[in-house]
Amino acid sequence: MTLLDEAHHAAGSFVGNVLSVTTFGGGHINHTFLVVANTGEYVLQRLNMAVFTDVDGVMRNIRSVLLHLNGRLVPELVDAAGPWRLWRRVPNAGPLTQATSTTAASAGELLGHFHTLVADLEPTTLTETLPNFHDATRRLDALRGSIATDRHGRARLARREIDALLAAAPLADRADALTATVPERVAHYDAKLDNVLFRGDDAVSLVDLDTLMPGAWFWDVGDLLRTAATRGAEDDPDQSAIDPELYAAVLGGYRRGARDVLDPVEVEALSDAGAVVTYEQAVRFLTDWLDGDVYYRTFRPDQNLDRARAQLRLLASMPTTVRWS
Repeated sequence: MTLLDEAHHAAGSFVGNVLSVTTFGGGHINHTFLVVANTGEYVLQRLNMAVFTDVDGVMRNIRSVLLHLNGRLVPELVDAAGPWRLWRRVPNAGPLTQATSTTAASAGELLGHFHTLVADLEPTTLTETLPNFHDATRRLDALRGSIATDRHGRARLARREIDALLAAAPLADRADALTATVPERVAHYDAKLDNVLFRGDDAVSLVDLDTLMPGAWFWDVGDLLRTAATRGAEDDPDQSAIDPELYAAVLGGYRRGARDVLDPVEVEALSDAGAVVTYEQAVRFLTDWLDGDVYYRTFRPDQNLDRARAQLRLLASMPTTVRWS
C-alpha cells in the first residue's frame, strides 16, 4: 500500500465518503494531504513518527491549546488516530510564497495575538514532546560531532560554511542566556511564514501545531523573522538577505499583538531573536547534510547544503546585538 493509499484509508475512517486525496504543501518533516469529501475540504497530516515519538503527547498538547483558544486563530480539529490527524480546511485561506510589508505585519500581529491568548495557559500542563528542541548549543555540539565523524566524506566540501558557523558560536551563548532569563511560555515552536494562513492580506490562522510545547516566545518571533523578512527562498543562497522594511513590519505587528503580555526581558530578546533562530537553523541544515540528509526531506541533491548557505547569507544581514569574528 502506498502512502497515498494509506492517506485515503485514514481520511475515509474520519469523514466517510472521500472524493479525492492529493498531496498538499511542502513540509520538511510530516506528510500532508488535501482531502475532498462530501462534507467539505480537509487537511490530513501524517506525523513523522521517527521525529515525533510521543504521538499521544503531541495530541494532548494540541487538544489542550485548542480547548484554551476556543476556536480562535487555529483550524478545527476533526479527529486523530495514531500518526494521522484531520483538520477542517480554513475557508478561503492559504499560505504565502512571499511577504509584503502589509502581510508581514499581519503575520507578526497574528503571532502576537496567539501569544496573548495562551499567556494564561500554564506551560507545565503541556508535555515537552521534543526535548531540547530549540537549544542552539546542543545543535552546535551535534554539528561538531558530524564534522568529526564525517561519515559521508562531505566536510571538505563545506569548509567555508563550517568555519562560519563555528565562528558564530556566540549566538548559541546568547540563546542560552535568553532562555535562562525569559519566562517559560506555551510556544508554537515552528512559527515560520509557511505555517501562517492568509485570507487576502490578513493573517487568519496558525497551522502545523505538532510542536506546541513549553518554551520561550523569542524562538517563535525569530522563526517568523527568518522566513517573512526576506524575499529569498529558504534554499536559495543567492537571494537570501533581510529586507529592513519587512523586518520592521514583522516586529511592529508582533509588538502590537503581544504588547499587553510581554515581559521586559522578552522585549529585549526581540533584538536577537531573528539572528539566534537563523543561526540555529543553519546549523541544523548543515548537520543534516553532513549526516546524509536523514532528517529534513529533500527534493534534489545538496538541498540541505543550499539551505544552510541561504541561512548563513541571511544571518549576515540580520540585525543583532551579538558580535563575532
